Amino acid sequence: MNFKLIATVLFTSLFLSCFASYSLKEMTLEEKVGQLLMVHFNGEEVNDDAKILVQDTKAGGIIYYNWSNGLHSPEQIRTLSTGLQKLTEANQNPIPLLIAADQEGGVVARLNNGFTKFPGNKALGETSDPNLAEGAALAMGEELQAVGINMNLAPVVDVNSNPRNPVIGVRSFGDETETVLAFGKKALSGYRRARIIATLKHFPGYGNVAVDPHEDLPIVRKSKEELERVELLPFAKLASSADAIMTAHILVPALDTENCSTLSEKTLNYLRETIGFKGVIVADSLVMEGVVKKCSTVDEAAIQALKAGCDILILGGKLLIGEHTGFELTVADVQHIHSSIIKAVKTGRISEARVDQAVERVLNLKSRYLISKNNEIQCDLADAINTIAHRTLAQEVASRALKTTENGSDSIASLHKKNISVFVPQLLQNGIDQTTLLKIGKSTDPYFFSNLSPSQDEIETAKQHAKTADVIFICSYNAWKNPSQITLIQSLIDLEKPTVLLVMRDPLDAALFPTANLVFKTFSPSPPSIQAVCDQLKEKYSR
Repeated sequence: MNFKLIATVLFTSLFLSCFASYSLKEMTLEEKVGQLLMVHFNGEEVNDDAKILVQDTKAGGIIYYNWSNGLHSPEQIRTLSTGLQKLTEANQNPIPLLIAADQEGGVVARLNNGFTKFPGNKALGETSDPNLAEGAALAMGEELQAVGINMNLAPVVDVNSNPRNPVIGVRSFGDETETVLAFGKKALSGYRRARIIATLKHFPGYGNVAVDPHEDLPIVRKSKEELERVELLPFAKLASSADAIMTAHILVPALDTENCSTLSEKTLNYLRETIGFKGVIVADSLVMEGVVKKCSTVDEAAIQALKAGCDILILGGKLLIGEHTGFELTVADVQHIHSSIIKAVKTGRISEARVDQAVERVLNLKSRYLISKNNEIQCDLADAINTIAHRTLAQEVASRALKTTENGSDSIASLHKKNISVFVPQLLQNGIDQTTLLKIGKSTDPYFFSNLSPSQDEIETAKQHAKTADVIFICSYNAWKNPSQITLIQSLIDLEKPTVLLVMRDPLDAALFPTANLVFKTFSPSPPSIQAVCDQLKEKYSR
């Protein structure tokens, strides 16, 4: 347990008296609207864009991304966080910032360089031990806290009831509601112990969708009774323990036949009145195609989301896929959205009472968690981040999650005496390099194909590369939705050499290749998950 870090945050209750001076009556409408915006900027250190957002627009929150903020090291991130918080001191009401990141573990982890790499939720679920979820959340929370990040956009409590789900998959604790509920409850406890604001997501649940909301608007056509038994149950059971809940850009006709959940007063009223949630409702990024397609502009999406009942509007991020891939909001765009919301209030489209209600929730959240400018965290990063205890815990999760299927595995023996060829998607190279996978054989020769859908030339090159191998290792990464990856893998298996398949993400891939001699399902592409395979190969197949 990191007593030094815990000691630094015990005094946060003293912040209440400091914060009480920031009353709604003393805030201008411009300041109040700014408090509801969570934005991103491009810069690895405080710059003019950050100053405009914090000091002119009075943005209440910043969200970090690798592509916009570097996130190269704990030192760089803590310096950035400290600098951003210092910017607020020049404001008439120097209200500290919410600083957030998506640090779910596994496939969604913004903090990687220098931080403990935890397997994701599905791997945790596969351990059957919810206490590991609490331990992982506590450890990740301590690492976030140490670099000045006070809000995590996690945990995911969507129930992955559709195995071909394009957006959730291994980000979920599992496909059973009780599993998600048990692990979600423990994760919340871990973040609370670390004094990190946790965010349940994505209400009312992406678990049964067939469309990625980054690309279009998903629709879930279940009855309210069906939803309450599955998708809605984790939110209903955990809402009283949660400080924040993030909305999903999804159309659920049983709750609202016309509006996606982020823009639906009916759906958010269900969360408030039927479920009884009293905390902060966070609108997922309003640049996602699933919500933008409904509205003519991001400005309009922001106005509708606030009017519907969202308290924090995420204006960060960029479109990941689809027609407008790469689109992101500029500082000028954020300023325009800020002005548009103010205009909507002044013209009566949004009541100032609705704005005050949202601001009050945000200020209350900050008063309970944020440390004042005079009480900055002072901890040695080495005592809090990537510690031996954290790495040991991550490896335990990975090892206990690992599932193995043997099919004529007698041919997989004495690997330390064999020439091994390893075939891996390029995006896994960094993770592979942090493990002993390429040191298992007498010689171990990797071939990294460029993307998840390799070209025909790459497939032919891979086959040639495999000809001199005694044993073939293949890493699959959601081959089930990448046909040419299936072709590559099957063509290697058809060479009839002893084959080991490492299923690095959705477990669906395992069923596609029934003739592989040995199959490992890791449920996560994180280095500890890959190392868990290496350890088992060394223990059982290298004698």
